[in-house]
Amino acid sequence: MSPANGRASTTRMRRAAPVSELCIVVGCHTFACAIPTRYVLRLVLNEDVSVVPGSGGRIVTSGGEHYAASNLGELLELAPLADAWVLLHMPTPRGPVPIALRTGPCLVVREVGVEAPLPNGLFKRRGDAVFGAFVAGAVRGFAENTLYGLVLNLGKLWSDAELEALRSTLAQAERKAPGG
Repeated sequence: MSPANGRASTTRMRRAAPVSELCIVVGCHTFACAIPTRYVLRLVLNEDVSVVPGSGGRIVTSGGEHYAASNLGELLELAPLADAWVLLHMPTPRGPVPIALRTGPCLVVREVGVEAPLPNGLFKRRGDAVFGAFVAGAVRGFAENTLYGLVLNLGKLWSDAELEALRSTLAQAERKAPGG
């Protein structure tokens, strides 16, 4: 409700980004993305991840655990990425959903905060999944012409319905697995 006129506001407010948070900074084509470490279980190389046969690439295993596979490039409406995986546990009211997020290379782990806002609508489908931008020019080992990276709001990278669909896909795969 708007305090001025008592009517419901039609403006959608973004959740404020943390001032600064420890993040894994990964490559995503020509820019970098900061993934908060509070969601991260492990970083793994391609050879440490196997696609579950018959899952169409939607389920992978690493270290004997099943994960729903997702690709950061595709989530951000870009070409798929294929350099590394970030193993996540995304919190939901029904418990965490294990997700293997395919990314570009891990560049650095460091404190990252939003240093520049981004215009609303920059990302059509997942605009709320981006808090803003950070200066990435100082990220060692990354393209010199990359000035900014994206500070991701992983809590909004997947909708509640998408997380439940991933949970369901995982449950089906585990029921089909030997001994499941």
